[in-house]
Amino acid sequence: MKKEFLLAQKKTPYIDAYQEYLNEKNTSFDVPGHHQGNIKTEFDRIFPHAVYKADVNCPRGLDNILHPSGCIKEAEELFAKACHASKARFLVNGSTSGNLIMLMATLKAHQKIILPRNVHKSVINGLILSGAVPVFVMPVIDKQTEIVNQIQYKEWKKAIDQNPDARAIFIINPTYFGATCNLKKITEYAHSKGMVVLCDEAHGAHFYFSKHLPMSAMDAGCDMSTLSVHKTGGSLTQSSVLLINTDKVSQYEINKAYNLITTTSPSSILLASLDGARKYLVFHGSRRIWKCIKLAREAIDEINKIKGFKAHGKEYFTKGLAFDYDETKIVVELDNLSITGFECYKILKDEYRIQIELAETYVLLLLYTVGTRNKDSLKIIDALKDISRRFYKEGITYPDHHFVTTIPDLKVRPRVAFHGPLKIVDLKDALNKISKEMIMIYPPGIPLIIPGEVFSSNIINQIEYYKNTGVSVFSDFEGTNQVSIIDENDPDYNEIIKKN
Repeated sequence: MKKEFLLAQKKTPYIDAYQEYLNEKNTSFDVPGHHQGNIKTEFDRIFPHAVYKADVNCPRGLDNILHPSGCIKEAEELFAKACHASKARFLVNGSTSGNLIMLMATLKAHQKIILPRNVHKSVINGLILSGAVPVFVMPVIDKQTEIVNQIQYKEWKKAIDQNPDARAIFIINPTYFGATCNLKKITEYAHSKGMVVLCDEAHGAHFYFSKHLPMSAMDAGCDMSTLSVHKTGGSLTQSSVLLINTDKVSQYEINKAYNLITTTSPSSILLASLDGARKYLVFHGSRRIWKCIKLAREAIDEINKIKGFKAHGKEYFTKGLAFDYDETKIVVELDNLSITGFECYKILKDEYRIQIELAETYVLLLLYTVGTRNKDSLKIIDALKDISRRFYKEGITYPDHHFVTTIPDLKVRPRVAFHGPLKIVDLKDALNKISKEMIMIYPPGIPLIIPGEVFSSNIINQIEYYKNTGVSVFSDFEGTNQVSIIDENDPDYNEIIKKN
């Protein structure tokens, strides 16, 4: 079986069909309108003109992403087998589209879903589209680094027991910072109560290709998961995969949601990158991932020798914060530096030409992936040494800005709030009002408030704090201090509340 599997995984059906089409040198009277590069634009200053030649849509011979029957279907089947799933569907709008599809396929209006409060904004969008009712559970907060981690099994069990009518639960595997929960145990308990288990594996695509990483969603028995192969698996940005292994959601509902969300004009370049990444991960992923884990471990040791920085890995996070941890991620805590994490993030990029994944007030996040080289790791270590020399000051006391970590009060369903009557007010005047919008810092894209939740003084203080740091705060009124709330003076306000 192993031999047959590897023999099949050597194939790249989409890439083969793609190459054959390009070799034919067909004359274009279809889209895209540049007709394989018959124009020149400023784009040519950055990329070889050959990119145009490769940019085709869904011509004859390259299958149709919405109803695959040829090379896309075969490539998806190979991906499913590589990830121990019964079915896989390619995505060209990132895991955002995968999350939307999972929620739309599983949930109808007024049905409950239990989920962490630190879900990505795409999940909240899925609640708006489906009309579902969220039951939020607060994950463990690390008070030292202020990082949001995982929900412990006992909290999942409590939420499931208190909401026996919930249709599904939604799990993050792993969090943005690499923490995972007891996925298999939670999944088994949810299934015993008749609930569907959905999983956001946007940051865990590599889990399927290494025995040194936490358990994957499919191996844990989840019904569906979405993984950003582009984040940790080597494909191009926006290319992701939806994995399916369920009899609890009909294939009809999944196809219907997929066709609703997925573009009719997929990029062949992105699809080909998924086909290529899958083969690479099957044959080289284990070795490359192990190499990057070793690099990350070595980097943690070296960074912890630098004054002003504390590097955290698996040992730190599995002491009560998480069940398991993805060792390809390094959380670097700032200590006794006269700069914040946000300032360090900018200095690394502007002065050292190093782009890290993200920063929090006193935390940096570094990703070690299949593309990380030894010289890259040495470069970040040297940069942190130099930053230490410049900004380390013994005895610095950081201001206490810890925010209350309670879940905001959800007054109405996200979809009801989204369609409710609009009133625009200054942030300071939004206290105790129902939000119509999501406000978040990006990355990572986890909302501080969502449609239907009530603005508290704690939320307002957080938003003001992040705006003052100069980080990207995403809202409907970027660049202003205004927010959108439901207009309580609208004559239909009481009816809107009743609709909840």
